[in-house]
Amino acid sequence: MKVLVVMLTGLMCLSSLFSQQSNQDNSDLYSLGISKHGALSVLAVDVKSGGVIVELNPDQRMTPASLTKVITTGAALGVIEPEFKFETQFFIKERNLIVKGKGDPTLGSDRFEETKPQVVFDKVLLALENEGITSVDKIKVDNSFLSGISLPSKRLWEDIGNYYGAVPNGLTYKENTFYLSMKSPRGVGLPVEIIKTEPEVSVELDCLVKTASNNRDSAYIYGYSEADKWYVSGSIPQGREEFTIKGALPKPEMTFANELYSYLNENGIKVNGIEHTQVMLSKREKPLLVHYSPELKDIVAVINKKSHNLFADHVMFQLAWNQYEKADWDSGVESLHEYWDNIIPDFTGRFFDGSGLSPFNAFSANDMVQVLSYIDSSAHSDVFKQSLSVAGVDGTLRSILKEDDFKGQLIGKSGSLNGVLCYCGYITTRKGNTIAFCMMANRFTETYKEVRANMEQLMKELIVQN
Repeated sequence: MKVLVVMLTGLMCLSSLFSQQSNQDNSDLYSLGISKHGALSVLAVDVKSGGVIVELNPDQRMTPASLTKVITTGAALGVIEPEFKFETQFFIKERNLIVKGKGDPTLGSDRFEETKPQVVFDKVLLALENEGITSVDKIKVDNSFLSGISLPSKRLWEDIGNYYGAVPNGLTYKENTFYLSMKSPRGVGLPVEIIKTEPEVSVELDCLVKTASNNRDSAYIYGYSEADKWYVSGSIPQGREEFTIKGALPKPEMTFANELYSYLNENGIKVNGIEHTQVMLSKREKPLLVHYSPELKDIVAVINKKSHNLFADHVMFQLAWNQYEKADWDSGVESLHEYWDNIIPDFTGRFFDGSGLSPFNAFSANDMVQVLSYIDSSAHSDVFKQSLSVAGVDGTLRSILKEDDFKGQLIGKSGSLNGVLCYCGYITTRKGNTIAFCMMANRFTETYKEVRANMEQLMKELIVQN
């Protein structure tokens, strides 16, 4: 069922509002020399009046990196209620314990007390005991809620095997992350040994990692769920008894089944085996237990403050489910396009995921500022703004604007990839005005530190001069 988008009266002409310029061009008052050689798109607008304060190539589409999460979470809060909770359903059928994933990104996560594995397993055990069940034949996990090809088509091979590139599952578990520990000898360029993985993974790991003289983690994991053999390549510091990196868990639904199997057998419920299957259940069948995630607004706060890729893509899948009653990559990106195209008539953004990890996502500073201005006047403005990082205080913005004169004057989101650095959000000026802004730099040759310092200088000028 499609959701009708209701546009706020005051925002029906966003594009014409943003085309209004101040009486004189004051761009020369601001530090727009963010990069000498890179591509730039910058726009800052007074939210109340719609007046443009500063602009540079505002309509040039750029790679936005994690600024994409602002687009995704803004749409999700507009379609899905902030109090919405994901579900994981447990049924007893023909002496089997059926676990039906419904796209919950938080199951088994340590970020919330109610989602930790021990808490979830305790609830399942109690539900079985309350029904007088002392044994089950098999734990059957149903991972079919998300349909289609599991991997997004426009994600880099370098990313998909690592924790930050983990993709959504119908039954996501432990944020689809595993820990890989290695031991490195003293000396440079020597082979490294894999000690263990936690949890255990069901794939062969071929370790090609070498020792390095620096202290950087430059090791990457290459693989995907359907592959039997994965590779670990790159380098780690020499002389380490244990050096740990994080990978994308190959089959999270089976890891969940294995851990639940062990837990139940250790606590008086005999289980004979586990199975990955798709189970057909009628709507009349009452679940033994429904486990609920934290509310969407709490998940959105993790997405925007911590820049959590997996959670963002899960939320995009749920947006697609709410709009089309199917959840896959194509439906997910289409749901984003439809939502923002209906609100912003000249919206130029194009997406290939909900997190921004794909380097093929593209939108302009003008697109982003229109999104921010719309959300500012929406019913969920407060919830959305509370999810953003506070400059100098928390999240991905804690290391900028740390001086007392500027700390807390900006809330927003950062984004970075190789050759990409971006910021967007809301600035509270010295005069108490609110500015929606976006600045994006791509393909620059300067260091990230230098480009970041130039962007921070522009932020300070916007605060002081308005």
